[in-house]
Amino acid sequence: MRDKIVLTLEVTERVVLEYLEQFPEETRCEKALDALKVGVIAIQSASPSLDTRVVEEKFRQVETEINRAVEDFKEELKTKLEQYFKAEGGALPLCLDRYFGENGSLSRVMEAYFDTEKGRLSELLKRQIGPESFLGRQVDPSNREGLLFRIEKLVEEIIKENSQKVLGSFSLDDESSALSRLKRSIREELEKFEKKASEQYAAILALLEKEKGRQEEAERGTAKGRDFEDALYGRLAELARWLGDESENVSGSKGLVAYEKVGDYVVRLGDDTAAPGKIIVFEAKKASGYTLKKIKDELDRAKKNRGADIGIFVFCKGYEPPEVGDFYRLGSDFVVTVDEESLMSEKAVVFLEAAYRIARAMIVTRVKEEEKESIDEGYIRGEMDNILKALERASDILTKVGTIRNSADAIEKNVEKLMDSVRQHVENIQSHLPN
Repeated sequence: MRDKIVLTLEVTERVVLEYLEQFPEETRCEKALDALKVGVIAIQSASPSLDTRVVEEKFRQVETEINRAVEDFKEELKTKLEQYFKAEGGALPLCLDRYFGENGSLSRVMEAYFDTEKGRLSELLKRQIGPESFLGRQVDPSNREGLLFRIEKLVEEIIKENSQKVLGSFSLDDESSALSRLKRSIREELEKFEKKASEQYAAILALLEKEKGRQEEAERGTAKGRDFEDALYGRLAELARWLGDESENVSGSKGLVAYEKVGDYVVRLGDDTAAPGKIIVFEAKKASGYTLKKIKDELDRAKKNRGADIGIFVFCKGYEPPEVGDFYRLGSDFVVTVDEESLMSEKAVVFLEAAYRIARAMIVTRVKEEEKESIDEGYIRGEMDNILKALERASDILTKVGTIRNSADAIEKNVEKLMDSVRQHVENIQSHLPN
């Protein structure tokens, strides 16, 4: 048995058309399918005497008798007309009155066949499909044994059975019903949520109080007196010293390109690296309105002006375009954000440090490749993927921290752990590279 039969139907039956036209066009196919389903159920549930072949045979008999009556009518009409036109001696008005008048033979023939009360055709239709016929009795709604009553009873049973199943699913008296299970599940989840929310609320209040003290202490210091660019370079210089590199604030000074000053800070890799003297350029911005194309163009200009291999574009958090997020790789360059409040309060600048470390590793790798030294590229690529995954998690966590004003020490510890993971992966790359 096939699962599906595709039908294309042209409906001309007036009863069916009137039924379907009461529905919107987009639901007519569904309603037609429902009507077809009910019809099939009716045919299948009817007694053998109502088999479709019996109905077809009855209509064929009716058609045959109608055709026979029409033929008889035609023959008799032909005979009458021939007699009329062959008549001699009669005046045309008399002939017309005799045949077509109120009491004419033609009128009597028409009445004998087509009179609504006594006509042969009317009697034939009444016998075959009238109220007293076999078919009429079957479709009579008052007949308890009729077809309509059987269809109504069958549909009522189907609806009653399905209604009981549906109502049972929404009963709260039945512990196994879907609604009861949903109620228990919601109650359990609400209890878990209430417990967790209470714990988190207490922890957040404690952390906010602790953060408030830190902010007050920071405000008394000199960090708030510096602008974003100066504070950013101060943190970058600390990272460079710790890694053994040389940093320089070249903001506002000319570079290799005439009249060009783009490129705020440069870092030259230290002598203990495999690529001493190679340059990373940093461009710091606390401004909005930048697109990816504009960022790329400015980084290309900065690298050319400062003779750098890799460029890092640093946005003050909140000014970055939505496409980049907190950490974005743009070819061999990077676009990152630094939270100004974290920067001023000496907190970790996760994404800046990660981009700086990755850039150093990429430059060393590139130098080793140019020197044709053996490097396990698969290992390095895997470590890079681990770094990017860790940074994505760090970005998500810091975003959540921002909703509570960056004051959750527990979350910051997780970020620090992720940062340690980034540092470890970078160190793995560096230790894997030949000296």
